[in-house]
Amino acid sequence: MKKMYTVDPGVVDDLNWLLILAGAAGTILCVLALAYWLIRFFAFLLSASRGAKSLKDTTFWKRMAVALGLILLFMTGSVFTLLSQFYDYMGIWGWGG
Repeated sequence: MKKMYTVDPGVVDDLNWLLILAGAAGTILCVLALAYWLIRFFAFLLSASRGAKSLKDTTFWKRMAVALGLILLFMTGSVFTLLSQFYDYMGIWGWGG
């Protein structure tokens, strides 16, 4: 017989300070990652305008697109929504708790 465990609200209330610190750290990391992405992007555009690099560098554009997609997934919280849906599907398929 499978037993589903629920989260005790009292435990979550006791760990509220930890969740706030983790959220703040995540926000700071996302902002730093976006700032780094913007610096790399504009540095590439500057070097392309000077003729040092070509705008047709497909590997650069692919890497930047993937990096921006990951940054936006984390900034919007979509990663956690996807993980939650995956966990729900695992429960439906019989793999969860």
